[in-house]
Amino acid sequence: MQKHVSKKVAVAFFMTLMISNPAWANDINARANELAGQQKFDQALALLSQQDSTIAQGYEHRFLKARILSWSGNYSAARTELNALMAQHPNNPDLQLTMGYLEYYQSNLDAAAVQFERVLANHPDYEDARKGLATVREAKAAALRNKRQWRIDGGIGFSDFDIDELPEWNDQRLRVEYTPDSLSYHAAVQRYERFGLNDVQLEAGIADAVRGGWDWGVHAGFTAGAQFRPSFSAGGRVGRTFKQEGDTVFYPTLSYDYDDFDNGVIHTVQPELTTYLREGLVITGRLIATLQTAEEDQLGWLVEARKPVTKRFAVRAGYANAPEALDGLAITTESIFGGVTYKVQDDLDLHLNLARDDREDSFVRNSVNVSFTYKR
Repeated sequence: MQKHVSKKVAVAFFMTLMISNPAWANDINARANELAGQQKFDQALALLSQQDSTIAQGYEHRFLKARILSWSGNYSAARTELNALMAQHPNNPDLQLTMGYLEYYQSNLDAAAVQFERVLANHPDYEDARKGLATVREAKAAALRNKRQWRIDGGIGFSDFDIDELPEWNDQRLRVEYTPDSLSYHAAVQRYERFGLNDVQLEAGIADAVRGGWDWGVHAGFTAGAQFRPSFSAGGRVGRTFKQEGDTVFYPTLSYDYDDFDNGVIHTVQPELTTYLREGLVITGRLIATLQTAEEDQLGWLVEARKPVTKRFAVRAGYANAPEALDGLAITTESIFGGVTYKVQDDLDLHLNLARDDREDSFVRNSVNVSFTYKR
């Protein structure tokens, strides 16, 4: 991971801080500090493990250990040690400063800014906190400058049925997203062919492009002369990112969709939790509730997992037992689905998705979808 400032600068600063404090005169701590200054982090940590148990429980020893863990890239252990110290010393500016740099090393720029701002709120002349905050702001500006502003998604899909009399379905989709700054804007067009009928739906939306803390999105679409698609649809979502120890990230969201069909309105509410785990594993669980004008309300669920298997290949698989809306009527559909993504190059991904949908007391549909994602 590219850093915007050298860790050597941070190490040098903290060495100066420790040398100026007589409490660091202990030989083992002083020697470990010297080794850390030489980038010999494993040796420094090994030496600290030999420290006298009484001294090892002290603030100075634990603070030094937390910093060396952070410099060495052992962020999870460093966070654990710092959290424990901050619980005992909640307003300690040196701990807050160190936590700020720990967040910065992991590219958690918003969280890093919070820590530096906390220091400056109580210690406005703390120069290193000022430098840390300035570094975060520069990193944010650089990230926006280097961010790919355009994303194009497109694909085609085909379906057939277990009932020979039902004609095949097919659809084509194109979506363009533009992200000039902290907001992203998108427009999409999708053509649906169902049972010999054709509908073309247009959609546009806006969303928060910065993940970290709260984020949101809204969209609206219409279908001129709709035959089986909603003539008007609108919706939105709100989400919140929670980062835990061990680099686990929880991302709960709540979304709502309003679809106005010729024969009634369907409201869909979906609470969802996505968990990002180590080695790229992502697990999503979702509840799906539909409220219909002239039919019984329904509740279903979905679970999905995604994981990279090589640098270029990733797989996904899932199961759902949830209401699916077709021609203004939501009926429980049992689905098994999966797919594979191949990264052709850094800016281009290809996707292949397969699904089997068993619509209650109606039909079984098998579908295949081929699509791409291009970023620049």
